[in-house]
Amino acid sequence: MEISVRRLVVRGSIATALGIGSMVVLGPNAVADAPCPDGTVRVFLSNSTNTCQGAGAATYSAPWATKICTTSGTVAVIDTTGKRRVNRQHIELDPGGHCARLELDGQQSATVVVGPA
Repeated sequence: MEISVRRLVVRGSIATALGIGSMVVLGPNAVADAPCPDGTVRVFLSNSTNTCQGAGAATYSAPWATKICTTSGTVAVIDTTGKRRVNRQHIELDPGGHCARLELDGQQSATVVVGPA
C-alpha cells in the first residue's frame, strides 16, 4: 500500500508540474539567471549566454551583445558600431536595473564602459 501511495504522489507531482508548464523551466534556469553583483552590469550575448562585466571597458563582437542591464551603484555607457545607422548607437544607462536592447542585424561591435554611479 505504501508503494502505491508513493507512486500516486509522484504521478500527481509530475502531472502538476506538466500542467504548470513554464514554472518547471524556471527551476533549472534560476541558477543561470542569478543576478550580477552590485558594481557590475549584465551583458546578454547573441549565443544565449550572459556575463557579468565589472568596472572598465569591454568590446563584444561575435557573439554580439543583445541586451545590457545595470545593477545598483553602476552606470554603463554603450557605443555600438555597424553598417546601418540603427546599429550606431550611444546609450547611457542609469544604475539600478535599467536595461537597453541592442539591434543585432548589422551590428559589428558593442563597447560597454562600466563605472560607479
